[in-house]
Amino acid sequence: MTQLVDQLSPGAAISGAVNTVVNEDGILTGYTTDGTGWMMSANAAGHSPVGKKMVQLGAGGAGTSILVQAAIDGVEQIDVFNAQDSFWPHAQNIIGQLNAKTQCHVALHTLSDLDALKACMAEASILLNTTPVGMTRIPGCLIPDASYFHSGLAVSDVIYEPKETQLLKMAREAGLDAFNGMDMLMYQGAAAFKLWTGLEMPVAEIRAKYFAG
Repeated sequence: MTQLVDQLSPGAAISGAVNTVVNEDGILTGYTTDGTGWMMSANAAGHSPVGKKMVQLGAGGAGTSILVQAAIDGVEQIDVFNAQDSFWPHAQNIIGQLNAKTQCHVALHTLSDLDALKACMAEASILLNTTPVGMTRIPGCLIPDASYFHSGLAVSDVIYEPKETQLLKMAREAGLDAFNGMDMLMYQGAAAFKLWTGLEMPVAEIRAKYFAG
């Protein structure tokens, strides 16, 4: 898709992903709204990471879009933990660009380094899971136990099926605020709606009709 438009938004240019195209006087601009959707959902939950430190699990498709938008929007530091899989070189490239082009300090760690994970989480304001671990078809939790949490930490999971993953359940049982990916889904649509129409999507109405329960 990036090759089919005339220009890219800053986030789309870095991430290499486009999910929304706007035609302005014949000029096609590509945007990615997944990251914007998550940032809006975090803000709505009362846990904006802007100016703070966050830990992100995973650097796949949605994870990359969130990582890029978070850095652009002013998150102070992001520690990304990913398996040394096919996404690893891509993550290295994206993180190199973010460190060069934004004020955010981004570091990449292997997911198996539990000591680094615990140390980074101790300084973070929010933990975000962008991996598929926790989905109905891939049950589990990448955080070994509640000792990794602290009282000032909020926990987010982009998964919305099930609505409460094992990670979110463990966080809530530890007394932490936690939110799933349902609002991210809604807000990325709201961001696209505004790009296409110039209008604010009626979020409250949409939530009540399609996202309640």
